[in-house]
Amino acid sequence: MPSDAYFQKVLAQDHVIALAARSGETVVGGLVAYTLEKLEQQRSEIYIYDLAVATSHRRKGIATALIRAVQQIAANCDAHEIFVQADQGDDPAIALY
Repeated sequence: MPSDAYFQKVLAQDHVIALAARSGETVVGGLVAYTLEKLEQQRSEIYIYDLAVATSHRRKGIATALIRAVQQIAANCDAHEIFVQADQGDDPAIALY
């Protein structure tokens, strides 16, 4: 596990988006994304790096809400698109995205 100092350094960067979904005081889901500046065009994109929801809280709209929050962030910062990678065989992720 990275150190707390490393986490703080990464999370302090402007291009890092970290969202948490909570049920009361318990974190039940999270999303990490990065804003990427394009070189060939004057625009940015957002890459969803990781999205997870606790098994006990799946199928309740949490992942969709996290994605909607990233969509709002993208709109606010004029990001041109959002993209994500889902590996072949990861059927739940492919169905979600």
